[in-house]
Order: sequence, then C-alpha cells, then structure tokens
Amino acid sequence: MDVNKVLVRAFVSVVVSIDLTDDEDIDPDIATDILEPAAALFRELSEEGRREVVSLIIECSEQEENPERRAAILGLPEAIGLLDEE
Repeated sequence: MDVNKVLVRAFVSVVVSIDLTDDEDIDPDIATDILEPAAALFRELSEEGRREVVSLIIECSEQEENPERRAAILGLPEAIGLLDEE
C-alpha cells in the first residue's frame, strides 16, 4: 500500500475516533489542540497535494461501513480546511 494512503487513512482514523468520542471522555478543546497542528500540515500542501488528500479521504469514506463514521469522514476535508482555497 502507498505510504500516502496509509498516512491519510491513519489520520482519518484518529480524527474520526476523536470526533465521535463523547465530550466527557475527551475535552473538545484538548481534541482541537491535538488535531490542529496535523491539520495545518495538510493545509500547507500544494493545491495538487490537497486534492490528493481529499481524494484519499473520500476513498476512506467509501471503505467505511459505519454510516456515522462515513459521514464524519466525508466532512473532514472541509473541517480541516482543505476546501477553503478551491
């Protein structure tokens, strides 16, 4: 498997797991502090790189069987700012 695909899948898995965790289990402010630096790295990519990441995120959503997780994955590109500059 391609390293980019593995890295994006790992990021998606962590982000969605944190996102779907109850606020009592993980404070939303702490979750943001954890995830924001990683999301910022993706925003620094070229337009082509961001398109590739979005494509890989969509691919992850297509492989997800849980509807709640699939919906969270599909919202991820906008949530982390990959679509802001399109």
